[in-house]
Amino acid sequence: MFLSLTILDILISGFYTLLFIGIANFLSNNFKKKYGLRKAKFLRAFIIAKLMGSILFSILHVFIYKGGDTFVYFSCSLFYLEQFLKQPLDFFQLLSMNKESLANIIYGKNFIGKYYLSSPDVRLMGKLGSLFVLLGFKQFMATNILISMFSCFGLWKIYSIMCSLVNKYHNALAIGILFYPTTIIWSSGLLKDTFSITAVGLIFWSVNNLTYQRKIIKSVLLTFVSVYACMILKPYILYIFIPSMLLWAQDAFTKRIQNKIIKSLFRPLIIAAFAFGGFFFINSISESAGKYSLENAVSVAEGFQSWHSYLAETRSQSGYSLGEVEFTPLGVLTKSPEAFFVTFYRPLMFVDVTNFATAFEAVQSLILLFFTIYVFVKVGLLKSLKLILSNHHIRAFFIFAVIFGITVGITSYNFGALSRYKIPALPFYTAALIFILHFGNKDHTKTLKQKPVLK
Repeated sequence: MFLSLTILDILISGFYTLLFIGIANFLSNNFKKKYGLRKAKFLRAFIIAKLMGSILFSILHVFIYKGGDTFVYFSCSLFYLEQFLKQPLDFFQLLSMNKESLANIIYGKNFIGKYYLSSPDVRLMGKLGSLFVLLGFKQFMATNILISMFSCFGLWKIYSIMCSLVNKYHNALAIGILFYPTTIIWSSGLLKDTFSITAVGLIFWSVNNLTYQRKIIKSVLLTFVSVYACMILKPYILYIFIPSMLLWAQDAFTKRIQNKIIKSLFRPLIIAAFAFGGFFFINSISESAGKYSLENAVSVAEGFQSWHSYLAETRSQSGYSLGEVEFTPLGVLTKSPEAFFVTFYRPLMFVDVTNFATAFEAVQSLILLFFTIYVFVKVGLLKSLKLILSNHHIRAFFIFAVIFGITVGITSYNFGALSRYKIPALPFYTAALIFILHFGNKDHTKTLKQKPVLK
């Protein structure tokens, strides 16, 4: 199934683009009164950037890549939508069907998704995408525009919490979280990455609320829905993100105890409670994760590595290699520094660049490398390391970003895939660097407010 951009698609996309620009201006004016001119401008610019990202995403896949996972998900979304339009009363029964039940349905000749519906993540993408396909009048670019607007919630929540934790560097946080080009493009289309980063942002926002006992019902519901979606789509994110968030929440909860004696007595109990809770939670996710379970982690990692290496060798895709990797604790530890570097700082200009896509990534990686060097030189390497160990915000964000970065770096072996896989780590890694710069400044004033600056 090859998708094209029809005149109807362009017209509908143009209508939605103008509509959301109008909504952005309206929201910006409201934010100006509540939060000031600068943050209002960020909101408007962020929405416009996401709109442009979705348009670019659509053009790239139709005219350059001429294929990809997004076409499969779009096809599956069309299938679920057409089944709903044919038999609306049986639609909820269709949503609960497993692969065996779906095999009995008569599919259209041009439906390519039938070969992929056996996978739970593809089925969920079809179900989630069907609503956006309906509102997009079955048009590819219009659907991507609507999805990109939905995904704004996750990144904006991350940004809002980060701004509430420091009283400076909000411009830098906006660039690292809202306007990082890779994040903008690959979270603005019908992909698992788009829904995953949205889920991560909502979980992050909900954990912050629950830690300070705010909006408990809403936060619990959002956590449940987001964890479920992420568990089906990309459960390996939760294996690293949930423990990091529990560590962050535990530290924040402990710091609220003012009495030093009580704090020293209760800290081990609090740590143990969060640790055991996290252990059983991760185990329950793993048991429901199918091929992405912890037991299958090594085989899945080897499969990703092998497939992306094959694409690099046979289809002229931009690959890289870390050499032979032994998927043992020692083997992974040995390759960790190189895997971390490749995730955040490669492709390297004049070394890895083979096409425009890798050149685009190389520019971003180079800027991030320069910024990292600037932070550690400005603050000092020793002081930076002390902050990573002592500041509970920096510690939790670094743990997630570094471990996740190593994980995707050691398994991707393809710069194109890596640019998508690393999206959940980018906001937290850039924020951690900015926090080092903030808390490492001798003249900084610690912010004591706990409510997010932005909602």
